[in-house]
Amino acid sequence: MDPAPRLHDPEFYVGDPFPTYRWMRREAPVYWYPEREFWALSRYEDVRWVSIHPELFTSTQGIMIPETGEVTPEMMELLVFTDPPRHRDLRALIKHGFTPQRVAELEPRLRELAREIVARIVPGSDLDLASEIAAPFPTVVIAELIGAPAEDWEAFRTWSDAILGSQDPGETLAAADAHAALHAYFLRLIDERRAEPRDDLLSGLLAVQRDGAPLTDDDLYHFCWLLLIAGNETTRNLISLGSQALIEHPDQLRIVLDDPAMLPLAVEEMLRWCNPVTHMTRTAVRDTEIRGQKIAAGQRVVMLYGAANRDEEVFGLDAEEFRVTRHPNRHIQFGFGEHICVGAHLTRLEARVIFEELLPHLARTELAGKPQRRLATMVPGIKHMPVHVAG
Repeated sequence: MDPAPRLHDPEFYVGDPFPTYRWMRREAPVYWYPEREFWALSRYEDVRWVSIHPELFTSTQGIMIPETGEVTPEMMELLVFTDPPRHRDLRALIKHGFTPQRVAELEPRLRELAREIVARIVPGSDLDLASEIAAPFPTVVIAELIGAPAEDWEAFRTWSDAILGSQDPGETLAAADAHAALHAYFLRLIDERRAEPRDDLLSGLLAVQRDGAPLTDDDLYHFCWLLLIAGNETTRNLISLGSQALIEHPDQLRIVLDDPAMLPLAVEEMLRWCNPVTHMTRTAVRDTEIRGQKIAAGQRVVMLYGAANRDEEVFGLDAEEFRVTRHPNRHIQFGFGEHICVGAHLTRLEARVIFEELLPHLARTELAGKPQRRLATMVPGIKHMPVHVAG
């Protein structure tokens, strides 16, 4: 029986969408959603196929479920809203800062930051793991990477929350105001780095040329915006959701505690099982078909990462289980093809480093209340997660 999914409703994603995903994979893997007139894909191979065919499915018409969230014309200039060849050209300008070698060089500083933040945990006390541990770490990392003062991380978090939480009635700062504040901040930082370059990503971008000319302030701003919002939020939610998964699955936590070499596999399983980003959307460029369903030119196609990441045809009969030893783990959380996440190496490193410092504490941690999720269709992360750490 059709469970009548509410795919445009943020409440659907902060609840338990997985029974609906199971139904969709089994009964309607290419599902027409009439309330917002889009197709929803729940099978892994279909999501992968759309992802690797930008000539058939464009990103330039939006990447979110139609009519949800707040997408400004300025946001449409971001890398994630472009197609080849422009996408490849823009991506080439920043990818040197995210190669495996370059990211590996950041590990000593990441570990220093992680230890400083985890040191705030006092045995025998209560804390908000989401806001006090998960939030500051990736925000400070991205701030330092860009070249912004680390002490500005609170402002970054406020702006990021407002932009991604525009569907959340609990968000007090309007998304438009957050955009304006972020724009003014980065333009000021660009001017400072142009006058006095440093050893940071923004200074490096100021030295880059495209078609024989320096990048414009708008180009630089869009890169900084994407790094802050995407780079911060994905890792922040991975840390929160991954911690919750380990706390609620003590047998899996024990596996990693007994053998820390399992942590990289555990991080991949957190990405698969927690899916910090729920979906991406494309628009059909011309008439085509998926599993015999005719997709008309101009129709939206929503790729449900959370459903694809639990596809039994790929992950087996235990696809619904959280299993830190899972290998191989071909999750789709970072996407496929042209749009595979440029910061994937950094996210993995951040997660490994913070959990190496955090795991001993998680063994003595229990939830002290229900985690509070952000109402959002794309990034419904945890805003607050009260926990008690035993003495």
